Amino acid sequence: MFSFIKWFGALIEDAKKKKGLWFTLLTTFSLVGIFVSLYFVNFLVSDVAQKTYENQKNQYVLAFKTKVLSQNEYTEAIAITLSKNEDIANYFFSNDENASKHIQEKSLQIADKINTSLGKNSLSISYEKVVKQTKIIGINIKKNGAVFTASIPMIDKNGTITSVIIDKNIDTLVEKYQKEHKEFAFFLNESSMHKIDRTLKKRAYESYHDKYYIRTASYNKSFLDQLKSVDFSGKLEENGFIKDSRYFYVYEKVYDVDGDYVGLAFMAEEVKDDNSFVNLVKNLVNSVTMVALGLIVSMLLFLF
Repeated sequence: MFSFIKWFGALIEDAKKKKGLWFTLLTTFSLVGIFVSLYFVNFLVSDVAQKTYENQKNQYVLAFKTKVLSQNEYTEAIAITLSKNEDIANYFFSNDENASKHIQEKSLQIADKINTSLGKNSLSISYEKVVKQTKIIGINIKKNGAVFTASIPMIDKNGTITSVIIDKNIDTLVEKYQKEHKEFAFFLNESSMHKIDRTLKKRAYESYHDKYYIRTASYNKSFLDQLKSVDFSGKLEENGFIKDSRYFYVYEKVYDVDGDYVGLAFMAEEVKDDNSFVNLVKNLVNSVTMVALGLIVSMLLFLF
């Protein structure tokens, strides 16, 4: 080891005597140093950017799950309230030929009072006889599409079970995302489409990427057109997010009340805004790279 150091020192001294060779070596080592340093800086900054995108994806998914939970709690609250209302029970047990009309009117009044800011106009309230007393809360696919549903059983005097069922269309999430300056779209998979009314399917749904269907009238057309160019089976499926020149996309698989996979929920944010997190990350990467390059060049010039 000592002999190697001695040999290397002698080589340097010999090179210094030959000005052309010395400066050639310095230039070569400088260029190699610049490119190696830039590689490591770029790698480290890119890694930070990737982790930032992944963290943002997790925030999107968490926000979506929170919204779903909020909708489930809302429909459940209305269903439980209706199931315990004495006036509605009395109408069920009465012989009044207008009982159904009174039940619907009373149900809507109660729904109005619970919360007028959560899209009550998108609610569907119904009562159905069921085989067993089972409480159902969650996302369901019905003839009219994907809904947040809450089914709470009620027992009548004859011992038969009637459930109050509250349905709220999943497309109502669009408005909530728009208030946050984001986009939302829900895609049904092929296995779920057989539950949709045939006439509605032909009239309202459009196929996307040969495996999914979407109720186009419910969403931003520009956003849906942009989604057509997104590779669902590429980086998006691998990472759970993807970005292009216009949007940062995140998707989450959606499961129904039975635990069956029924489709994809897409959330997205436009990146054209200078204050969008995607552009902030991009600017940070560029700034750090330029500062690092400046420092490296300055240090090398100092050595000369």
